[in-house]
Amino acid sequence: MPKTKKEIILDTALNLFAEKGYDATPTSQIAKAAGVSEGLIFKHYISKENLLEAVVKAGYRRITEKSKKSVEENDPAKLISNVLDMPQKLVEDERDFWRMQFRMVDEEVAQRHHQRYLNSVKAKLVEAFRKLGHQEPELETEILMLLVEGLWRAYLTNEDKTHFTKMLDLTKAKFIKQS
Repeated sequence: MPKTKKEIILDTALNLFAEKGYDATPTSQIAKAAGVSEGLIFKHYISKENLLEAVVKAGYRRITEKSKKSVEENDPAKLISNVLDMPQKLVEDERDFWRMQFRMVDEEVAQRHHQRYLNSVKAKLVEAFRKLGHQEPELETEILMLLVEGLWRAYLTNEDKTHFTKMLDLTKAKFIKQS
């Protein structure tokens, strides 16, 4: 099914924000690359900020859908393993989105949606650690989420995927073994 102009604008904005950054990407450049008028961007999104919000929301909708099965796991050890696998899987599926997020790590809109997504994962991890009998499941979850953030950045920025795989395997062996 062919994409609508609105979808083409979103995809183009995502690619350019990932490549050049939000601040360095004028809407005129997005329009030119998308093959639309700049006025059409403003018709659909009103402002560049609203376009960014739409790009981020659309990205997290895709990511939520792609990770849904992984976080609905009932086996607590498997859930922890799935969460540790998420950085690699999600970056492979949505590289431009994560490149954009990495560039915008301090931007309020990026953080707000990122935290909303992580909160749903955190709640499931707390329950998993509780089922495994951990004394402080909330603290265990915080530590795991710090590891996930670090793994996400490492996978996104490191060309040596073999090294990343070793780090992931070691993290799983230590973290899941504790569980």
